[in-house]
Amino acid sequence: MRKDPEVQSSSEKKETSSSFNTSRVLQTIVLVAAVLATLFTFWNPYKLFSQQEVTQATYPVNADGSSAEYSTIGILVGHWKVDSGNICENDIVEANVTEAIANQVSVKLNALGYPVKLLAQTDLDLVNFRGPLLIAIFTGSCEDTPENKSGFSIGTTLSATDLNSSNALAVCMGEVYQAATNLDFSYEIIASDQPAYTYFQMVNPNTPMIYLEMGSLLYDQSVLIENSEKVANGIVNGIQCYLDTLEPAQ
Repeated sequence: MRKDPEVQSSSEKKETSSSFNTSRVLQTIVLVAAVLATLFTFWNPYKLFSQQEVTQATYPVNADGSSAEYSTIGILVGHWKVDSGNICENDIVEANVTEAIANQVSVKLNALGYPVKLLAQTDLDLVNFRGPLLIAIFTGSCEDTPENKSGFSIGTTLSATDLNSSNALAVCMGEVYQAATNLDFSYEIIASDQPAYTYFQMVNPNTPMIYLEMGSLLYDQSVLIENSEKVANGIVNGIQCYLDTLEPAQ
């Protein structure tokens, strides 16, 4: 399938730093996984990112190799159709930012031949959603606090049926999104007492899912708003990176 050259441009420009970025993302996630391994015996950080260990897609396949069902990529758009989310002093509204970026991502993925569904947090279609992947996109706050820093964050949970696939998605997104935006990266395991955990519980456990906090509304406005296409390209290419690791079911 031919890729949009404009969508690929941001990652191509960063080829010289790809190895460094990959190592940094892997080291961050493997370190977190290794600590959690002492608490969760079923969690195996040494097998986490081996491509051979990633469970392959089991969706029915058409004659042309495309998925016949459960083929729609889900994008959960933070605060869209629900509330405003964070509102900054300069009147920037989180819900508007996430919607604008989600629309760009949808258009770019459609151009590549991937069907996309934008979902609100209260959307009934989120319940037991099944697809090749789902990404929940939000932003950080615009409050001037010590906890609010520049950079993006990726979160996963331990509730997924296929932990390897969810973490393979996290690795791809972490590397490619960082290359596209030049933002610092952090990774977290989302615990059951965090609000975002609810979304993971709603989605079918066989659907690989990550939570992407795209950047701080206080420190990263220039990236999220003025250069939102870089953000959208990072998300699209991160998704493409993950899908390229999957082989159609035979």
